[in-house]
Formats: sequence, C-alpha cells, structure tokens
Amino acid sequence: MKKHLTLLLLILAIHFCQGQEIHITDNIAYVNNKAYVKLEKKSKRKYFVYDVKTHEKLLKVKVSSIYNERYNRYDYNTSMYFYPIKKNLAFRDVVIKDETSLVQFLHDEGMFLSHKTLSTKTLLEEYKRLSARAKCDNILKNDFSQVINDHFVSIVNKDTLIINEIKYRCVYSAFYTKKAMYDRFGRWNKAVFPYKGAQSPNLIWNNIQLLDDVDKKFTVIARGLESRQTIYASMMILDENGRDMLAEKAPYRFRLTELFGHYIKNNSRNEHFYEAYWTTFNPERWKKIQEYKRSKNSVRATSPFFQEPTKTRTFVKHQ
Repeated sequence: MKKHLTLLLLILAIHFCQGQEIHITDNIAYVNNKAYVKLEKKSKRKYFVYDVKTHEKLLKVKVSSIYNERYNRYDYNTSMYFYPIKKNLAFRDVVIKDETSLVQFLHDEGMFLSHKTLSTKTLLEEYKRLSARAKCDNILKNDFSQVINDHFVSIVNKDTLIINEIKYRCVYSAFYTKKAMYDRFGRWNKAVFPYKGAQSPNLIWNNIQLLDDVDKKFTVIARGLESRQTIYASMMILDENGRDMLAEKAPYRFRLTELFGHYIKNNSRNEHFYEAYWTTFNPERWKKIQEYKRSKNSVRATSPFFQEPTKTRTFVKHQ
C-alpha cells in the first residue's frame, strides 16, 4: 500500500539525515541502545574490535596519515585486519578519528549485524562486502568492472530497514545511475542528503514504469560514491507497496539489474543532467566547469564527474 511505501521512505530519509545513535559504555558500543561490538583502544590510532557475545577478536584497526602538500592537509589511511580469516583491507577515504567514528563506519557498512554467532563463512561474506570499498585498479567509461548486491541496513528507533542495493563498481562516474534516470524520466522527485554537510544527495524518483511489458510502478533511489580509493554508482528499487524489488526472490531482480547495466553501457553524451544537478545543488561548481571548458589554456576541460582537475600529488610522511 502507498501508506506503507511512504513510511518506508520516511524511515530511509531519517536514516540519511540523522544517522544512528551511538554511545559507548564500559567498552561496549551501543547502536540505538542495542549492544553492537566490544572495543579496545590501544592508542590514538589503533583499535581492536571484539564480538560482543563471544568476545572473539574480530578486527585490528590502525590509522596512519601522510601530508598532502598540494592541498596542505593530512590524508588518512585506515587498515583493517580480520583475525578469524587472516585477511587485510586498506582504505584511503575512511577517516577514523575515535571509537564513535569507527562504530559509525562499521555499522553504516552493515558489518557484524548478524543476529547469529559469527562464523568463518559469515566473516568471509562480511569481508567480501566491505572489500567493495577497496581500490579500483581501472576506471571504465560507460561500463563497470563488477556488480555487487549489497545490503543497506538501518535501525531508526524500533524500525529496522534492510534494502538490497545494487552497486556497479569502478565506473567513470558515480552519477551514472542518477543520470540514467534523469535522461529517461526527467527530474527527480526528492533529494535526500546522506549526512549533515554532504554536497551530493541521493535522488529519488517515484511512480516510474521501468519495464515496458510490466504494468507496475517503481520507486528508484539512485546513489553513488566517489572517493580517492573507489567509485561506484548504485540504486535501490521498491514497488508501490514498499517491497524490495532487488531482494533474492523478487520477480524482476535480474531484469532490473541488467536494465541499469544497459543504461550505464549506453550512457548518452548530453549534459542536461549535470546542468540540472549542479545548478540545483552547487551553482558555483557548474560555473567552474563551464569556465574550464571555455579556457583555451586548459589541456583538458574538467569533467563534471570529479571534484578537482587532475594534478600530480606530492606526499611527505608525517613524522
């Protein structure tokens, strides 16, 4: 029912705008008053994470930094070692400043949310999902290297929201799914910013008939992430009753996944979406894009997909 869909979208919006309530008592991290993980802080930049039920050591988290002379700042690197499966992951876009930010990151990524005892198999699945944030070796224009079925998990008050999210990895633009929707169905119905101070919102289209031969309207939530380490475009899809259309047994799951893959591979060259997007959310950015394009001294116009023109970076180790 439409009432159920409205409630679901409201919960989603609350999650994006407010995030989770986190507090730490006696080394136990609670998310929305529910015990999540046990923490041990060894130093300012080193943490251990334990299973709150079995007290098994799950993760070692270590933060380092290097000085970026170009931007006159420190760039942080976060490494994670999974003890039970003996695997490493490294992130250049994740900043862990304290225990709270560590818990926020793990929970936002859907880590350790299983109600069952964590096994080697479930940890491998957790690792695989988190590795989707790992570095893209190649960036593909109008294509993608991998399709990942991830889970968006949110707990707002007593309501738990779990929605499947399809991520197309290592794309040239994190805007691909947003642009695909705009090119075919026009301007979005709603924009929701994922956190306070964010500049790139998630865009929502309502009552869209995605499949020509199916008399069914969908709600599409188009998202994406572009960091120094990875890039993906993604989407979540609900039907008129708020049912997850990308769930394992959803009838159109594979067709919808293939459809958006087709959209990405057949991306048009027009820039109407970028003009509408940037003039709405960051007019100054759009002006700069146009200035670079008009500049005769510029070797290459700045792409609307990236935040800064490409330049050589020089790093100096922080002592």
